[in-house]
Amino acid sequence: MAKASGPARQPTVVGPRRSMLIKTIITVLLALIVMTGLTILVIWLSMKPKRPVYYINGGSINNYTLTKDHHLNASYNFVLKSINPNKKMLILYKKMEIKILFENVTIASGVIDPWHQHKREKRDFKLDLVSRDVVLSGAVSGHLEQAKSLDQVVLEVELKGRIRSKLGVWKSRYYHMKVSCEHVVSQFSNSSKGSHGSCSTYF
Repeated sequence: MAKASGPARQPTVVGPRRSMLIKTIITVLLALIVMTGLTILVIWLSMKPKRPVYYINGGSINNYTLTKDHHLNASYNFVLKSINPNKKMLILYKKMEIKILFENVTIASGVIDPWHQHKREKRDFKLDLVSRDVVLSGAVSGHLEQAKSLDQVVLEVELKGRIRSKLGVWKSRYYHMKVSCEHVVSQFSNSSKGSHGSCSTYF
C-alpha cells in the first residue's frame, strides 16, 4: 500500500529584484574593501616608513668573576641608542626583551618597558644587565677567560618586541621586530675605552 505524503515542496525561486539586491550588496562590499586597501596603501606610501635604527655606544663589563667550575658572574652597563628616522610617523613599542650572548650562549637578559618614540626622536637606554651564577661549558668558559686576558670581548645584544606605527589618528597593526647587534666589542672595567657595535633591524 502506498504511503501518504504531504504536498510536494516547491523549489525556492530567487526573484530578479532579490538577485539584483544581493549583487548590489556584494559589489558595494568589494568596493569598500578595495577603497580601504587603497587608502591604507596611500597612507603607507605617503609616510615612506623607515626602520628604526639602533646601535651600542658606550658601556663596560664590571664585577667580572668566573669560577673554576665555569660559573659566570658579571654586570653589563651598555648604552643603547635608538633613532626614529621617520619625519611623519611615531613608533609605539610594547615591552622589548633583551639578551646578551657570548658565542650563542645567553649570559644575561632583561626587559625595556613599553614606550613611544616621536618622529626624528633619538633616545638613549642604559642597559644594566647581570649574569648571576650562569653555568658555561668548559670551551666557552676558556674562550671568555682568554678574552678577559686581552681586556676585550665580542658579545651580541639581541632585542625582540612588538611595535606599530602611528600617523595622526591612524595606527598600523602590531608586528614583530628583532634587533640584532652583532660584534659588540666590549671592554672590561679597567679599560678607558667604551663598548660599541652596530645593529640590524628585522621584521
